[in-house]
Amino acid sequence: MRQRRRTPPTGGRGRHPFPGSARRTDCPRSGAGGRRQGAGRAATYRSGSSSAGGYRLLARLGQGGMGRVYLAEDRRGELVALKVVHPAHAHDPEFRRRFAREVRLAARVHGSGVASVTGADSDATTPWLAAEFVPGPTLGEAIAQHGELPAEACRALAEQLAAALTAVHAAGLVHRDLKPSNVILGADGARLIDFGIALAADESAITRTGQTPGTPGYIAPEVLLGGAAGPAADVFALGALLAFAAQGRHPYGTGPAAAVMARPLATDPDLSGITDATLAALLRRALSREPAHRPALAEFVALAGPGTADGGSWIPPTLLDDIGRRTHEATTRARTRRAGAPGPHPPTAADGPASSPGRPSAAPGTTAAPLRPRRQFTRRGALGLGAAAAAAGTAAWLIDGNSPSGPAPEILWRHVMEGLAFTPLVARDTVYAISEEDGLAALDARTGDKRWRRSLNDAVYGPVLENDTLFHSDGKRLTALDSRSGDTRWSVALTGDSGYPVISGPGLVYLPGEPVHALDTADGSTRWSYGRDPSQPDMVNCLLSGDALFVYSGTGVDRVDAATGERAWRTEVEAPQDLAMSEDTLYVSHFGGVSLLDPADGTLRKTFARSKSLVFDVAVAGRTLCIDADDRVRGLDAITGRERWSADLGEHVDLSQLGGGALAISSDTMVCVVDSGTGAVRWRMHDSGSTSTPVIVDGVVYVGTERRGLLALSAAAPA
Repeated sequence: MRQRRRTPPTGGRGRHPFPGSARRTDCPRSGAGGRRQGAGRAATYRSGSSSAGGYRLLARLGQGGMGRVYLAEDRRGELVALKVVHPAHAHDPEFRRRFAREVRLAARVHGSGVASVTGADSDATTPWLAAEFVPGPTLGEAIAQHGELPAEACRALAEQLAAALTAVHAAGLVHRDLKPSNVILGADGARLIDFGIALAADESAITRTGQTPGTPGYIAPEVLLGGAAGPAADVFALGALLAFAAQGRHPYGTGPAAAVMARPLATDPDLSGITDATLAALLRRALSREPAHRPALAEFVALAGPGTADGGSWIPPTLLDDIGRRTHEATTRARTRRAGAPGPHPPTAADGPASSPGRPSAAPGTTAAPLRPRRQFTRRGALGLGAAAAAAGTAAWLIDGNSPSGPAPEILWRHVMEGLAFTPLVARDTVYAISEEDGLAALDARTGDKRWRRSLNDAVYGPVLENDTLFHSDGKRLTALDSRSGDTRWSVALTGDSGYPVISGPGLVYLPGEPVHALDTADGSTRWSYGRDPSQPDMVNCLLSGDALFVYSGTGVDRVDAATGERAWRTEVEAPQDLAMSEDTLYVSHFGGVSLLDPADGTLRKTFARSKSLVFDVAVAGRTLCIDADDRVRGLDAITGRERWSADLGEHVDLSQLGGGALAISSDTMVCVVDSGTGAVRWRMHDSGSTSTPVIVDGVVYVGTERRGLLALSAAAPA
């Protein structure tokens, strides 16, 4: 039984100081999906109160786990980004404590490179926090849309962010989550945002047991190993961020969260795309595994020449045009709201599908028969189509109906969900859909009709099914549900760093971690535990196949008896990333290629050398092996390793298991289905939000989305 990973958390897309708070790093191989701090494009606020905390609400910028963020104006007409706590959290004392902590920490920081707090009330009936609004893209958006920054701009960015971090550290804080989505580029320079998981010297960390603070690829090695996050950890993150800005790619690559987190401990960063020798040398020191070897922030400040980083003069012209456009949109929206007219309203899923004349809106949790798009849409064109496009089902999913790169799929049904719909569980005639906001719903696999629904109280790891019992976890408790009704059968507390991915087998539920735990499905009692190497804790994952549990981490693969926990063999493999099982071969993706092991004794049969770095996902069926390596998806002969096809299908790729000769793929911008034998694209759907790993069952592709809920799509090419 192969457990697919959840979509990694990536921070919000909104242009505001709070893309999300209290994040958790995600573990692979959960049957459901991970926490995505979503933040959509701005949409006019049209329901409920038009003010909060004394501010006039102008537009919604996005939403995250804590609540929603609005573009608002104060009594003087100044624009702010206003975070308003979700009512469901407002009555939770622990949540209020965390929010008050964020307010207190953010208010302590002052400096030209920090989005300053302008007001807050953590004791209000609905707590809120207002901060300076910066009408510009995040650094991540800027790089994605305009490419890497030139050397002079990188030096100026280094100076500004180092100055901002100096202000953070002077306030007695460590930011702990410096990354491209937490840097906004405004007309007058860069701003550092989001102190949701910042750490004060006089306080304990906000993260929960078993969680590593920060974002994979930007977390310092000492923190990954369980140490404290000091100022040097922010220097490491600054080095990774600047390397990303200078190259347009991450210095530790992309892929599963566990793999990205492991690389700073085992491999040197890739800085080959940085042409500025002085900058490259400084970043190499900043990314040192030893905190003491990293440079002081003053060295980053000294990078820029006199006057180089004044205001935003260093920002490339095309990026300045983007900032100017966004500034115009914000001020126009403010003017139209003051005049009482409806502001510009780009359609987003936050508003829900608009109703067309003579066509009623679908009720929550259901969908009307899908309307096929009648023309080709681009993102810019769809934003201009307004409610008409939303009614046609293209408000957030931008479908290229006649694109030469592939037609649009047939939509069988859609289940509307609030927030990101995670990777579903498909079992027999039922689809179990899950999101943090909506919880767990059991749907008819043929029609999408809802059978039952229940809240999961933040337990988003799972579900997995064994006989007629569903299992899910929040990292602290494992809960068993009746699959027919959703009723709770039992719930047990978990100990230590376990309970994130959940794997089910005959009579047992497995919780990967160090150690791996096996629990009895009848009552949750522990049957056995297996520690791969307690002296060197690592990201441990598992693949269950028959009576064998294959346990893998940063140094190799173990075969463990699924019933007893006794080890049968161990094979050393450099940085294993993913496993796939055929009838008589275990495929292990790792640094440099894919190795074929004999599952009976662990003997290495052969290695396909197909990458200069890491091979991430693998999927196999019969004679076809598909891999994700070097930013391409490749189809190989599963026995000889001969490459049959290769395709560029986007970044941050997730591969489904092969089904019926088809491979479903989700990337940073789309979901597509390709013929596994030839690589020919059967169809594509382009998306402006996050998506889950797709699942193929009986010719149907199920994929969770951030803005359109759970979709059931035909895997076949449209007629």
